Amino acid sequence: MKKLFTCLTILLGIGYLNAQTITADLSLKYAYSATGLFNKSISDLGASQDYNFAYSTNYGLAGNINFGKIGLGLEYLLGSFKGGYQGDLALGTYTSEVDLKTTQIPVYLRLGGSRGSFGEFGVVMHSVKDAQYTNSNSLIDPSFDVTNQYQNFLGYMVGVGGRIGLPKIPVMISLSARFMYSTADAKGVDALGIDLDLYNPVYKTNAASVGLHAALVYSLD
Repeated sequence: MKKLFTCLTILLGIGYLNAQTITADLSLKYAYSATGLFNKSISDLGASQDYNFAYSTNYGLAGNINFGKIGLGLEYLLGSFKGGYQGDLALGTYTSEVDLKTTQIPVYLRLGGSRGSFGEFGVVMHSVKDAQYTNSNSLIDPSFDVTNQYQNFLGYMVGVGGRIGLPKIPVMISLSARFMYSTADAKGVDALGIDLDLYNPVYKTNAASVGLHAALVYSLD
């Protein structure tokens, strides 16, 4: 984090000295991602608890300040971050899911021109507002609240994409792919909804996602 903010401070200084090169834009964003919540305690249990596909959506606003081909981006995204599981027990097979309702705030550096291809890297702050657990097996409690078992977490993000201008109007279409991984502990529950803090030893829960981001970009320059 300290290194990132140092870079941002340098960029702001460059922008101040070269004010004539500053441009800005605002975006409406939508993201569709494959997401997961991974914990070694779950991974070690074999067929009784395993991971399953989970998909999350997010939407919101983004703003960029561009200093030539280097930009600073900030986003405010609402939506979900889900973890999916499956397993085989004496009670039968099951699938389960944890649905975290989150506010995500990505802060990143963007490398590339106002149009064409670009790369980006930075951090994503996840604020967990609500968490619900569901299970498909009728012999297991089908759903309950697990909000208190989760906590906010920070992830690192990299992405690549491109911007395409639309004729005669100051609007562009932006498409990008992003990968995010969190080394911080999101805590949480296992595939059966049991608090992971009850395991011994206690391992961190790492969040990861890979997704497609689409945006309508309005240029302010």
